[in-house]
Formats: sequence, structure tokens, C-alpha cells
Amino acid sequence: MDYIPAPLTTPTCLLALVLTLTLGLILAFAMPTRAGRQSHRPPSLDSSPITMLPTEIIQHIASLLSSVAAASFASTCVYIRVATGTQYVSAIRASPRETLALLELLLADAPIDPVTNLPSRFLCVHCKRLVPIYIGCGVSASPACKEAWELSKKHIESSFSPLLFHTLMAMHRLERPCDALLAQITPTTSTYYDNHTRVAWQHSVRYHIAMSGRLLQRTVETYIFSHAHLDCRALGPFCSHLDGTCNNFSHAVEQVHTEVLGGSGRSQTIFIACGYCRTTVLVGARKFRRRGIGLFVIWWKDLGYGITWDEIWARQVDKVFPTESGRIGYFHMPVVEEFEGHNARYMDFDELSSRADRKELLRLSPYTAAVGK
Repeated sequence: MDYIPAPLTTPTCLLALVLTLTLGLILAFAMPTRAGRQSHRPPSLDSSPITMLPTEIIQHIASLLSSVAAASFASTCVYIRVATGTQYVSAIRASPRETLALLELLLADAPIDPVTNLPSRFLCVHCKRLVPIYIGCGVSASPACKEAWELSKKHIESSFSPLLFHTLMAMHRLERPCDALLAQITPTTSTYYDNHTRVAWQHSVRYHIAMSGRLLQRTVETYIFSHAHLDCRALGPFCSHLDGTCNNFSHAVEQVHTEVLGGSGRSQTIFIACGYCRTTVLVGARKFRRRGIGLFVIWWKDLGYGITWDEIWARQVDKVFPTESGRIGYFHMPVVEEFEGHNARYMDFDELSSRADRKELLRLSPYTAAVGK
């Protein structure tokens, strides 16, 4: 008579036992509480024996779970995320929020380039994937990805990239180093002189992550006009609602210009804000001896948290002209206060540029005998 092994000693039964125990552990964390709410995220499985299971078994376990439980299962174990990659994210059919959360965790797991101090991959929330930093989405970019790229170049800044923006904010949320990413999207100060219009111009951009977790942008443009005539249509643009055609802005430029020509030497308006996209503008002017009239235009933008369902920066390109745009007092400018801190109410134009930048602007602005004696 042939030997019949005990049922619990066969490989199939052992595997079934392991799967049953594992599923029981995961489902115990994923079951809703008596109050009808989802239980807290389970403790990390990075040191659990489950990390020693083959990738095939891990994927099989995930296929038996609901999308919520599978997302929770993957988010607790770095080894599972690394072993399965982004293919695992698409296989679990998670919700958009769960997918973004898992992609952010995969991004944080990726090694940092020791030379550039940047992550080896960037996060694209529109294509819902991680892409190589030197290639990007390329020809396979989704229509939403292409549209976001074109709009950001036109309305935010030429150095601004949605890939960099979303990657930066994800790294910040996960408390990973992001100074190198901030430096990557910050352009160098540029200074020009137009021989035809005889106008010197300097453009400077800085970024700051607020305590609220949003990315803020400050742009400073300085002009030196060698003649008394100013054309505010050439200034900006700030957003699609508050630009050089806005009556509030045109009046502010005319006000500071008139005061400086009248002999005040220096003039500054109160802040002008767009109530739709939170862009805030400050205008000032001063007289440069033997060079002309200097005009300073500063605007602050709130670019948002870097998540698809809260794209605050996209509001700046909406074709809507809000009726609530207008001048605001010092106590109603949260974007400026979050960027500048306690210095917002005592803004000095000279403090917003470095000494080297000011010297370069004056170097390109020639002396003029007719203006600014």
C-alpha cells in the first residue's frame, strides 16, 4: 500500500495556510470599524516575514483584496513596492487618490542621484506614472500632460515644469530633501537693455514652500526708463485676470509715476489682488539720478499643493474676469505674508534683489542728461 502524506504536509496545503494567515492579517487591518470608518493604516510590514514571500505570491494576495485594502497593503511595505514597481499600481485598480499616494511612495523609495541630489524619477500626475528625469513623458504623454506643460511655460515661468512641481511637492509631503528640486525650477536672474526703447529690464523669480504645504512664487521685474513716458501694456503678465489691461493696475502705475515725477523721489502703492487665483501685485517707482525713472513690479502666486484635484495654478489661465479683483489692505494678503513673513507690511524694493543684480541693472542702463537730474 502506497504511503499517503498527511494533508498539512503537502506544498499546496502549506501555501494555502500561509496565504490564509496572511490574508487574515491584512483583512483584519482593512475591515471597517464599528463606527463605519476605515481603520488606521496598519503598521509597517518592512520587517515582517511577509516580505520574504516571492513577488508572485504578493501579487496574488493583492488580487484577492479590494482596491482600498490592496492600496493599504502596498503602502505599508517598501519591499513590496520596490519588487512590483508601477505595474502593481495599475493592477490594483485603485482610486485616483490612492494611485497618487502609492506613486508618491514609489517616488520616495527611488534612490537619489549623488551628483545632482535629485530623485532618479519624476512624478507625472497626469499620466499617473513615474518617468526618468532626463526623458520625461516624451511622445507617450497624455493630452492632459501636454496641455499642462504648455500652459505652465506660458503663464507660470519658462523654467517651471509640472513634472518638477509635482515631484517637489510629493517629496515635501513625505519629508524628503527637496532643496535641489527647488533650485532646479528657480531660474537665474536675467538682465536686458533694449536699444530701441532705451529701457533696461531685470527679471527675478524665487519659490517658497509655505507652512500650509503650498508652493508660492514671487516674481520681481525692475525697469529703468530713460524717458518720462511709460507703457504699462508691456508689463506683466501676472495672470489672465489681472494684467496690464486692468484698470486697477494701470491706475497704480500712473499714480507712482506721477508722484516720482512730481519730486517725491520714491512712491509705492498698496497691494492689488486677484480674488480668483490669489495673485497679488505691488507697484512702486523711484528716480535714478541721471538714468531715468525706475519702475518696480512684484507679484506673488499661489501654485497649490501639486495634486491633480487641487491645481490652483491652473486657475490663472481660466478665461474668467472676476469682479472682486481690486486693492486690498495689509491684513488681507495671505500669499504675501506666507512668502515674506513679518516683512510683508514694510516691503522695500532694494531688499528684494541682491547687490550684484542691482549693479548689473545699473551697468546696462546708460546715463541720460535729459531725465532724472
